[in-house]
Amino acid sequence: MRSLIGLNPEQRKAVQYTGGPELIFAGAGSGKTKVLIHKIAYLIENNISKPQNILAVTFTNKAANELKTRIEKFFNKKILMPWVGTFHSIFAKILRHEIKYLGIDSNFTIYDTADQLELIKSEIEKNDIILGGFDVKNIHKRISFLKNKMIYPEEFEPRVGNKFDQIVKKVYERYQEALVKANALDFDDLLLYPLKLFERFPEILEKYRILFQYILVDEYQDTNKPQFYLVEALARKHRNICVVGDDDQSIYSWRGAEIENILRFNEFFPDCQVFKLEENYRSTKKILKAAAEVIKNNENRADKTLWSNNSDGEPIVLIEAQDEYDEAQRIAHFIEKEILTKKRTFRDFAVLYRINIQSRVIEEVFRRNNIMYTIIGGVRFYERKEIKDMISYFRVFLNPKDDISLKRIINFPPRGIGKVTLNLIEDFAKAKNITIYEALSHLDFIQLDKRQRNALQSFYDFINKFRKLLSKLSFEEWSRVLVDDLGVRGYYKRIGDEDSIDRLYNIEGLLNDISEFCRKNENPTIESYLENVSLISDIDTWEDTKNAVSLMTLHSAKGLEFPVVFICGLNDKLFPLERNGEIRNLEEERRLFYVGLTRAKEMVYLSTTNFTNYLGMPTQSKPSIFLSELPEDTLAIDSGSRTSTTLKRKKSNLRKERKSKKSGELEVGDRINHRIFGVGEVVKIEGYGDNARINVYFENHGLKTIIAKYLTK
Repeated sequence: MRSLIGLNPEQRKAVQYTGGPELIFAGAGSGKTKVLIHKIAYLIENNISKPQNILAVTFTNKAANELKTRIEKFFNKKILMPWVGTFHSIFAKILRHEIKYLGIDSNFTIYDTADQLELIKSEIEKNDIILGGFDVKNIHKRISFLKNKMIYPEEFEPRVGNKFDQIVKKVYERYQEALVKANALDFDDLLLYPLKLFERFPEILEKYRILFQYILVDEYQDTNKPQFYLVEALARKHRNICVVGDDDQSIYSWRGAEIENILRFNEFFPDCQVFKLEENYRSTKKILKAAAEVIKNNENRADKTLWSNNSDGEPIVLIEAQDEYDEAQRIAHFIEKEILTKKRTFRDFAVLYRINIQSRVIEEVFRRNNIMYTIIGGVRFYERKEIKDMISYFRVFLNPKDDISLKRIINFPPRGIGKVTLNLIEDFAKAKNITIYEALSHLDFIQLDKRQRNALQSFYDFINKFRKLLSKLSFEEWSRVLVDDLGVRGYYKRIGDEDSIDRLYNIEGLLNDISEFCRKNENPTIESYLENVSLISDIDTWEDTKNAVSLMTLHSAKGLEFPVVFICGLNDKLFPLERNGEIRNLEEERRLFYVGLTRAKEMVYLSTTNFTNYLGMPTQSKPSIFLSELPEDTLAIDSGSRTSTTLKRKKSNLRKERKSKKSGELEVGDRINHRIFGVGEVVKIEGYGDNARINVYFENHGLKTIIAKYLTK
């Protein structure tokens, strides 16, 4: 049986089990994707399920595309494919068919992060909401977090006396109303609306229960509340559900992911069978030993131990640098040395960091040393101005209620519609409670001069012309006719500067992208293309064929692997990251470090600095607490021209102080005070002295991790 060939004993058991709910703990590098593919193949090969009745959910398009490609390769022929995609793409597809039952047009626009922020700013301005110094991006993050916790605007109760919450509630209400008016959904709505559908229309839920006879979910440790309820609702009757994940790699609680979904899976499905994939095929034994020693300091985790038949490998190199420039120079030196002595290429290396600002100095040093690099999470192709402009045209033709997109294109290329003219249209639309597109059909009722009226009428006619053409031309042909009629090539050529020539090339790149999309998809439409563009993530655009060092945050590195990995900035307050004197989730920060270590196949370099300048003024810094958790026999210390005793002494002191009485006089059970959270009780102490991490339970705020120096007895 081909679906069982090449599997180790535990993988084989996991693939063969079809007796109900199944939880597979798949450690880093343990062949998780292979198991998913063989599981799907086993179901099809043994006629347990037809391909079209299998739903396989992933967290990135990259993972979904890899699954599809490898399933096709496995069967060595074109087969009717299972439903494979991300949560957002799968449920966006379902909504296109079913959202009409909620009174929403199926041609809805999916707003990306930039669109969401623009809409929030617009609503704040329209409704004269005073922000009081609070940042729009933080308001947006809070709204998204509330949606991920399934707290709707009308249900959100601001904390007493919390000004930020009060502002969020006002903005949240207006923002959601504006989305409905624009016939638009944000990413969170793509999960919340299906839940509303399933709740209000049980027959629709039943339809998809019958369709999805077997459900597999990848990266289950990253699921949030809506995702859990969607999966549970679909699997409740037949209970053919298989979830795969690793709680030690749960790193997204800040955006609503709930680690309890995987840790308590057997409570939600008491009859589930548990399998543990613990053999690692990626990393050396030394790397695995270091990672295991670090992660065992977490209490909230399932018991498992990764092992490997790979070689012992080289020790992890611990770099002690003077500051971030010295650190970046040392990283560049080791890259050059590895290339010279081990015949590596730039693509073999990844430099990982906790926050984006850390890349600035590294980029500067790499440019000076002629080291080719690429940044994952930089400005993506679809976020470039000229591409956003064209995508906005597509959106308006499909959904003219989309005011955000319409305002973006109303004077691109320039057609004589300035801010004054736009304000007149917007004021009229607001007074009549209609969209800007609808206002364009009432120009005779707006105080406009002849030039303004002609420009607006011409734009309105152009929109209607191309809306009609959508049904007459293929999407690929239609997009090329649009670019020709808009005259964007001539516009950029007339400007003629370097930026404009780049933009011109990018427009051609967009047309090529559309051609490629049409070639790969059986029924390519403007709707499916826009959906694909909206749901692309940073990692989906990463190409391992490019000969360049990859620079990215540790969060972006999840799911990737490299022969050599550098993790920089292992300093107190930076990693684990401290905000306002509080480490919000020390165990998650440790999981993030674990993810970084387990990206490496052969070699890991860690770096710490004596001084840091990332978080403000240059300050003397201590090594990260995580360095004290690494076993000595997995490390080799490099201090450049200086001796290595400094860091050894620091590590020794860290260990000694961790073993001695922790954080001065504070003990578990002590009652303490915090200037914001008030009185609380110490429940756990981790670390030493003023920088110890203290877990405190506050009656009105729950469990918080606070740095000792910010507490008083």
